[in-house]
Amino acid sequence: MSEASLRLLEEGMRRQRAGFRAHAARLYRRVPSGDAYYADALNLLGTIRFEEGRTTEAAQIIESAVRTNPRNAAAWGNLGGVADRLQRPMMAIACYRRAMLLAPDRLESPLGLARIVTNAARTALLKRCLVLSPLGEAANIEIGNDLALIGDKSGAERQFRRLLVSQPGVSTGLFNLGNALRDLGNSDAAERLYHRTLCIIPRSGNVLNNLGLLSFNRSDWAAAEERFAAASRGDPRVAAAWSNRARALQKLGRDSDAILPFKRGLLLDPTSLTAYCEVAGLLGVEDWAFRAMVLDPVAPQPYNRLALLATKNPGRAGVQAWLRRGAVVKPNDPDAWYNIGVELGRAGNPEGAVTYGLYATRVSDRHASAHLNTALALLVLERFQEGWQVHTRRLESPEAVSVLRYFAVPEWTVEDIAGRHLLLWGEQGIGDEVQFLTLAPHLRRLGVKLTILTEPRLRPIIQRSFPDASVPDVSNPDGTMEDHHGADLHLAFGDLPHRLKLFCGGDAVPEPWIVPDAGRVAAIRTGLQARHPGKRLVGITWRSQAPKTGGRRTIEPALWRDVLSVPGAAVVSLQYGAGPDDFAAFEAEAGMSIDHSHGIEPIQDLDGLAALVAAVDLVVCPANNTVHFAGALSKPCWTLLPTKPDWRWGLSRSDSLWYPRTTVYRQDSDDDWKPVMARLAIDLKAWAARPEQPDRVLTR
Repeated sequence: MSEASLRLLEEGMRRQRAGFRAHAARLYRRVPSGDAYYADALNLLGTIRFEEGRTTEAAQIIESAVRTNPRNAAAWGNLGGVADRLQRPMMAIACYRRAMLLAPDRLESPLGLARIVTNAARTALLKRCLVLSPLGEAANIEIGNDLALIGDKSGAERQFRRLLVSQPGVSTGLFNLGNALRDLGNSDAAERLYHRTLCIIPRSGNVLNNLGLLSFNRSDWAAAEERFAAASRGDPRVAAAWSNRARALQKLGRDSDAILPFKRGLLLDPTSLTAYCEVAGLLGVEDWAFRAMVLDPVAPQPYNRLALLATKNPGRAGVQAWLRRGAVVKPNDPDAWYNIGVELGRAGNPEGAVTYGLYATRVSDRHASAHLNTALALLVLERFQEGWQVHTRRLESPEAVSVLRYFAVPEWTVEDIAGRHLLLWGEQGIGDEVQFLTLAPHLRRLGVKLTILTEPRLRPIIQRSFPDASVPDVSNPDGTMEDHHGADLHLAFGDLPHRLKLFCGGDAVPEPWIVPDAGRVAAIRTGLQARHPGKRLVGITWRSQAPKTGGRRTIEPALWRDVLSVPGAAVVSLQYGAGPDDFAAFEAEAGMSIDHSHGIEPIQDLDGLAALVAAVDLVVCPANNTVHFAGALSKPCWTLLPTKPDWRWGLSRSDSLWYPRTTVYRQDSDDDWKPVMARLAIDLKAWAARPEQPDRVLTR
């Protein structure tokens, strides 16, 4: 019977390799129990059950095989693999070791054991595999992946290349070499290798998923989504492809379309905390975050998601509680403390923001966002010496990479700047740069030669205002070394207050600096006075389009009614981004018209904005770029602030440290502009009734 049994086994193995498992199983079961090949038949039948996902049954069958023939090394090795799948590591290790004793020359057992053990034992086993099969695919791949895991990316690349020299068509070698090159920052070479891999396995979900990640990392969301979708079609079992497609859809603004891919990913990987939390956010349903919390009660993601959902509650009730619970479960996570600090700052508690920001930076001194949030809280408290020092850490954040510039001259730190050539480079918003340039007149008095790098819209203003400064045309930073234009030292705009010890012992004080185009000022003012003879000119803006804070700095047109009706005053629009429909809507709600016939679009024409601000008698608006232009022009400005303004306005002062002719009107309660506008209208009537004062706008 043994020869017949052998033929049954051989035919069964051919059927099994071809995918006909049921037919192969019937052939294996035909081998009688007393036959010499019975243990082999049981072993092979167990492998079929394992392939079918019937792991417990596979273990029982293969255990029968090793009891029948305790010297069957293949069965012991397979039993080790099944035990590993059943999460019985000690049993798996024992089985693999038994197999290695019985058949020391077999590769499968040390390779399987290497996948269970760690550190030195794993390394020794993989080296043994290489001795048994120097060109073996599996061992070389495992060693390369180990090198990548410990951070030796170059070593991993060499290992995969060594394999491909002998076996250039090995798809796993091509794929893993692509991964190594991607990790080394060579995404173009990685993409070529992924495409070579697809020539061998055209519908590989893992390869298509990694191609999608390359597009995602390039911010090409549409291409990424297409590749992730192809990965899911090629192999619907790749959970990462579903979740990654959902992330790409979110980036494309298709949140509702992202829900289903996240759920499909969870069917394949029900342990993904990130997917549960994202679904919770997309649906606005806390239960999904609670599911993540059940899976891992000490993971911070569910608590952060619940805190984010709580931001929609009235008064943001519950946000602090969830953030604090997240910090308790993972106190070594700097983001947990940072998020609490941000929320306290938003709630108008800068002291608390400082405390928790310092907690975050003690956990990780490299948390640049925590340093920045702490600095802004210190500055709003007018603790300037500490605040400016911490503020210098803001450029260490990943978000700052796109604005950083590099020069072959040192940064100005503590040395005497008098008589030196200083290169100032912009890394702030328009309003911030206008504000920090109020310190440039002090530098000029020290004999400092200035070269100023800024965006194109500001260049003509700076060149006119500082005719002895150089304002070169430069492109956006690209991370490479740039021309330093003969400067001795360089400095980012936002670090000027720190170097000059502003408001904390230094001699510098902010000064008006903008010199407007006199011809444009005269033409604009002549036109306005012709349309409004005998009236004082009041320039206003009423809204902000800033994504995060614009709502708090927008005042409904109806609340401007009393301002528009002040006798002796004509209201002129300084509003940026407003078209005919916006002006019509404003006039319909306010009940009166506003002059917008000057033809200047402030967001595009900053030089025109400067001339327009110089042409009016008073500026009245919420905190925005216009306020900074008014201050830098020495134009009287009434700034309207929400209850929690940003750092430059302090907590309670009615003046401005930066702009001497600015008066501050603060909200008494959140989102309530009515009392502010009532006070403003009363003061405006008194102002309009007073004799006109001489203008102080700078000229050349």
